[in-house]
Amino acid sequence: MALCIPPSVFAVHLQFNLLYQFWIHTEVIENLGPLEFILNTPSHHRVHHGRNPYCIDKNYGGTLIIWDRIFGTFAAEKDKVVYGLTHSINTFESLKVQFHHCVYIWNIFWTTPGFLNKLSVIFKGPGWAPGKPRLGLIEEIPEVSNVH
Repeated sequence: MALCIPPSVFAVHLQFNLLYQFWIHTEVIENLGPLEFILNTPSHHRVHHGRNPYCIDKNYGGTLIIWDRIFGTFAAEKDKVVYGLTHSINTFESLKVQFHHCVYIWNIFWTTPGFLNKLSVIFKGPGWAPGKPRLGLIEEIPEVSNVH
């Protein structure tokens, strides 16, 4: 759309979107009542960043949560959300942190047999493997531990 609308309109929209994304990264706001059915709120966004099993692959919407409700990727916040990765990478090196998942996908891609399976490694969820559902098995997600 950036090529189809005036640059000034795009720039203003970009800034409003940035402001919206900023305020949903808070733990101060708990519930916004009826707005929770339409908009992505801090409660929904906490689930998006959580590593609890019920949070995995949920609440992708940036502004509107209705799309997650329609496509079945919505989860309401129920337990205290623990943030982070499901599998620890045990490093603070910025390049490793940024690219460790790309390296993981690359290695899985080359060791998975069959062309369609290789495409599935790229386009399906991170827990997928041949014979598993699109997003993998929820039982294989590690339990949340070391909660402070």
